[in-house]
Amino acid sequence: MTQSTTARAGRFHQGRLSDGRPQVLDAWRVTTDDADVAARVAGLLGGEPQPNEGGGGGGLAHKILTSRDSVRVIVDGPDAVAAHMVLWSSKGIVHECDGSQFLSPEEKKGQPCGCPPLLEDRKLAARDGRGPIPSVDLTFRMAAAPMLGKFHFTTSSWHVAAQFSDVTDALERIDGPAVCDLTMELVVYTTKTGRSVCYRKPVVTVLGSPGTVAPDLPLAAEPTPAPASSATRHKARRAPEPTRPSAPEPRHSVSVDAALLHRAAQVLGTGDHQDTVFAALSEIVAGPQQTTELARLREQVGRIAAIAEQALHGRDSSLT
Repeated sequence: MTQSTTARAGRFHQGRLSDGRPQVLDAWRVTTDDADVAARVAGLLGGEPQPNEGGGGGGLAHKILTSRDSVRVIVDGPDAVAAHMVLWSSKGIVHECDGSQFLSPEEKKGQPCGCPPLLEDRKLAARDGRGPIPSVDLTFRMAAAPMLGKFHFTTSSWHVAAQFSDVTDALERIDGPAVCDLTMELVVYTTKTGRSVCYRKPVVTVLGSPGTVAPDLPLAAEPTPAPASSATRHKARRAPEPTRPSAPEPRHSVSVDAALLHRAAQVLGTGDHQDTVFAALSEIVAGPQQTTELARLREQVGRIAAIAEQALHGRDSSLT
C-alpha cells in the first residue's frame, strides 16, 4: 500500500526540528497553511497559532503547540492508513518495499525485496544501516470538527508499523468511517543496564463508528466531595488548613544529536533508535559527566554518519 496523496488541511507531529536537531514533545504539534484552521485547532486542542519559521512542517505557514497528547479523529476506512518501508542514502531512496515486494525502482517493482519476515530482524537490519525503516501515513479528520478537512500524521515508528495490520483489520470490520484515538502514549521502563527511560509512542486505537462514540475525548470528572458534618464545618471555620498551590507540571522537550542514535541504542540496551533513544538521551544529557560521555561516544563511532543520514533523510514527519 503506498502513501496517500490527499490534499492536507494540516499535519500532526510528535516533535519538531530546532537548530537542525530533533526535539520530541509531550503534546501534539499541528501545522497548517490555513490561518482559520490554525485558530480552530488551537481552540479545540489548546495552544496559540504561531508563524512556522524553521521549525519543520513541510513549509506550512502556521504551527500550534497544543496541550493535548491524545486527539479523537475520524478515519475513513483502511485505505486511510498507508505504509511502506524505505531505505535512504545521500542520493535519495535506494530501497522501497511493502515488506515482501519492491515498490520501486520500476525495474524491480513486484520482485521479492529480501526483507526479513520478523519485525525484530527488520529493526536490527535498519539499525545497522542494511535495511529500510517504516513510513506510515494516517489520513483523518478531527472528530470534533470534521469540516476542517483532512489531516495527516506520518511516522517511521516501528510501533505503529507493528500495529498496522491490527488497525486495518479493525477498520475493515467497521466497514465505514471509524472514530479513533490518536495518542502519544507515555512509556516508562528500565533498560538492561538499569537506566530509567521514558518516551512517548504513537498509538492508534479504533473505537467504533461515529454514531456510537462521542466526537471528543471525555473530560476527567472531578470527584464530588461528601457532605461535611456540622462539627467538621465548624472546625474548618476555626482552623483552616493552609494550602500550597501545586507546582505546574513541567512541559519538556528532548534535544538529540541524531549522530548518536545508533551508538546510544547499543549502550542503553534499547532496540529502536527512532522511538526509544530520543527519550533515553533525555536522561543521559542531564549532567556534565554524561554529556562528556556522549561526546566521547560520538568520536568513537566512525560509521554512524550513514545511520544518522538514513534516520534524517527518512523524514519521519512526526518531527519535521
